[in-house]
Amino acid sequence: MHLALLGGKKLRTKFFPPQKTIGKEEKEAVIDFLNDIEDTGNILSGYRGNWIPQFWGGTKVQELEKAVEGYLNAPDDAEVYALAVNSATSGLQIACGAIGIVPGDEVIVTPWSMSCSATAPMLYGGVPVFADIEADHFCLDLAAIEAKITNKTKAIIIVDLFGQPYDVEKINAIAKKHGLIIIEDAAQAIGSTYKSCDAGTLGDIGVFSFTQGKHLTAGEGGMLVTKDHDLYMKMALIRNHAEAVISAMPDEVQIEYYWQPNMIGFNMRMTEIQAVIVKEQLKKIYDTGDYIEYRQQNANDIMQGLADLPMIWRAKVRKECTHSYYVLPFFYDETKMDIPIPRDLFMRAVRAELSEELGRIDRGVPIGCGYITPLYDLPLFAARVFDREDYPVVEELHRMDFCLTLYHALDLKESDIADIVNAFHKVYKYREELLNYGV
Repeated sequence: MHLALLGGKKLRTKFFPPQKTIGKEEKEAVIDFLNDIEDTGNILSGYRGNWIPQFWGGTKVQELEKAVEGYLNAPDDAEVYALAVNSATSGLQIACGAIGIVPGDEVIVTPWSMSCSATAPMLYGGVPVFADIEADHFCLDLAAIEAKITNKTKAIIIVDLFGQPYDVEKINAIAKKHGLIIIEDAAQAIGSTYKSCDAGTLGDIGVFSFTQGKHLTAGEGGMLVTKDHDLYMKMALIRNHAEAVISAMPDEVQIEYYWQPNMIGFNMRMTEIQAVIVKEQLKKIYDTGDYIEYRQQNANDIMQGLADLPMIWRAKVRKECTHSYYVLPFFYDETKMDIPIPRDLFMRAVRAELSEELGRIDRGVPIGCGYITPLYDLPLFAARVFDREDYPVVEELHRMDFCLTLYHALDLKESDIADIVNAFHKVYKYREELLNYGV
């Protein structure tokens, strides 16, 4: 036998390079900040849950917010307001509160994303309504959205899945027609653009993630952005103990920014050290562009190397969009092979050639099949009845056609990319051996 899965010699037996999330610039910035604390007595979090200047947080948090506002290009050159938070999950929950979700309001969401994209409205009694996705770009599908709109629909939470913006103009037009608010979950899409406008600025509220494994990371963290100052103020209140802050606000401020006197807020605040790290990392995307370009080049090199395999082809990039490749998505169709090998078995054989335990990175298996379990299959939604026929694209992609790789996010050399490509080719060459797997 030639294939490692069946006992043959592995194609690669050395570790892949790590995904570098922190460099010397971040380390130096944090050390400088800590030295400054020692010299001046500054603190790790400058927040207070009162209507005083410290309501807005520490110096470094505010510097990060101003940096984000300066970097982002919004449609029509609109002014952007940024608000740092402790996670993108918190950001989605804050956004749902700011737009006024109340019990019974419906929010259209994707069933093929991290669960927080669907559960955020539930914090306020909102009802997530799943709609199907696009077969080629994986964001919410225009026709599927329109079919789910009712007189109870309040908003759409749309995910720029894998690092590609949604169908902006068409979906924004539908939202405007029906008076809906768009919350753009851009957790995977920082650095992506549509017509030179940045992901996160394309709807009414945008959310970024800085958790481990994202393009930028401070371990945890997130950012809200909006072009609407009223929403910005409401989100700021929810982030930081609104019910304690409102009572001390001048009457004219309460009237201008707040719609009920018993608003509940949370502690969803970012620390100063997190802000220092993320602010330094932003330069790698917006000042030099190197980081996103590197991921794009790795993606191109890997997929070009696989271009002559008949059963594999690359997912599309939407016209006038740039893709930041949180993951590298591609398709697999066993019917294109003379010896049909199921997707999951083929990819398992590829991982074995690359020594799966050596290829693992902090986000999990580096070559996957089907992405995450569709959200309507989670126990949380077991009490509700979902008809899988309503989500044919999700079902087909998840269970049959879709694959992804995280290898492109590593610090790869040409030899590493060659090993990845050669592993696919080796399994294809000896595909007949897989007919004996499990026999």
